[in-house]
Amino acid sequence: MEKSAKKHYFFSDKSLWSFICKLFFGSRLILLITAWFSSYYQGNVIYQRYLDQGFFLSPKWLIDIWCRWDSEWQLSIVKWGYIVPDDLISGYSNLAFFPLYPYLIKLLTFWLPQRFQTESVWLLVGLLISNICFLLALYGISKLSERLFSTRTANLVPILMTCLPCGFYFSAFYGESLFLCLIVYTMILAEQDQWKWSALCAAFAALCRPHGVLILFPVAYLYLSKRNWNFKKIGTAWLWYLLVPAGICIYFFYLYRLTGDFFAFFKAQSSWGRSLTDLSAFSLYFEPLHTRHNRPTTIDLIMITASLILSILMIIRTKNKAYGIYALICTLVLIGTGNLYSMMRYTAVIYPIWMFTSDLLKNRKYEFGLLCAVFLSVQVLLFCGWINYYWIA
Repeated sequence: MEKSAKKHYFFSDKSLWSFICKLFFGSRLILLITAWFSSYYQGNVIYQRYLDQGFFLSPKWLIDIWCRWDSEWQLSIVKWGYIVPDDLISGYSNLAFFPLYPYLIKLLTFWLPQRFQTESVWLLVGLLISNICFLLALYGISKLSERLFSTRTANLVPILMTCLPCGFYFSAFYGESLFLCLIVYTMILAEQDQWKWSALCAAFAALCRPHGVLILFPVAYLYLSKRNWNFKKIGTAWLWYLLVPAGICIYFFYLYRLTGDFFAFFKAQSSWGRSLTDLSAFSLYFEPLHTRHNRPTTIDLIMITASLILSILMIIRTKNKAYGIYALICTLVLIGTGNLYSMMRYTAVIYPIWMFTSDLLKNRKYEFGLLCAVFLSVQVLLFCGWINYYWIA
C-alpha cells in the first residue's frame, strides 16, 4: 500500500495547468490581434519619432509591442547598470527602479556570445521571465484560493486576473509578473510552514518592488496565528525573514557607494512624483474625475477605491485576516505616495482582493461574466492605446 501511494506534489495538478495554459494563450491571442489592428488608429503625435521609426525598443514587432515607457528604464539597467544623474531630485533616473528584474535578465544573458548581447535578446529574455512568472502566479493563486475559499473560487480567480484592465502588463517588459509570483509563493510556502523558502521569496519580492517589504505583515500575522498568538512558542523560524531587510540594506548600501546617499532611491522616486511624506494624494484623491487630458486616470481612481473597499470587507467578512490586512496596507501606502497615476497597474498585483471578489461572485455567474467582459474590453482599449504610445498606467 505504501509503495502504491504516490506523494502529491504542489505542481502536479494537470487539469489546472491545462486550464491555466488555455486561459493564458487565449488571452494573449486576443492581445496580439488587438496589437495587429492597433495600427489602424492614430498614434500619439507627441511621440512621432517612434511612430516614424516603427518601434520603441526593438525592430522585432512581436517583442516591441510589449515594451513601452518604464521598459526603457528597466532595459537601461540591463545595458549599463545604475546611472547617477546630476540631480537626483529634479531629474528622472533609473535609480527609481529596484534591481531584481533587470539583474535577473543580466544573469540569464551575460554568458551569451557577444553577437547575442543585443537589446532584442535582453527584451526577449525579460518577456519570457514575465510570461512564465505569470503562469506560475496564476497556478499558485488558484491553489491558494482553493485552500482559503473554495474550488469554485479557485476556478474563477485566474479568469478575473487575466481580464483585469491592466492584465497585459503581466506579459510586458515590466517586473509585475515576477513580483506577483514572488508574493504569491511567499504566502503559499508560509501556509505550508516552509518558512525558510517563504522568507527567500519575500526577500526577492522586496528587491523587485519597493512595496515588496509589505509582505512581511501578512507573514507575521500568519506566523503568530499558527502559534495561537502565544509568544512563548514563537521559535526561531521567523529569523529567516531578516533576509528581507538585509537585502534592502545591501541594495541601499550599493546605491550609497554610487551616489554618496544611503536614501538615494527615495530621492529618485520623488522626481517621479512619489513620496510617502507627501500627503497631497488625499486632498487630490478625486482629481482624476476632472482631469480631461488623461482618461485612464479615472480608471486608476476606480481601481484604487475598489481596492480600499474590498480589502476592508475582506478583513471584516472572512477568516483570512492576514490577506485582507496585506491588501489594506498596500492600498493605503499606494494612496499615501502622493500620486494616484498607475493605480490600476499597482492594484493588479494585490491578488487577495481579486480572490475575495471571485469568492463574492462565485454563485453569480452572470455578474461575474459581466465584470470580466467589462474588464477585458477596457484592457483591449488600453492595450491599443499602449501600442500607439499613449500613457497607460
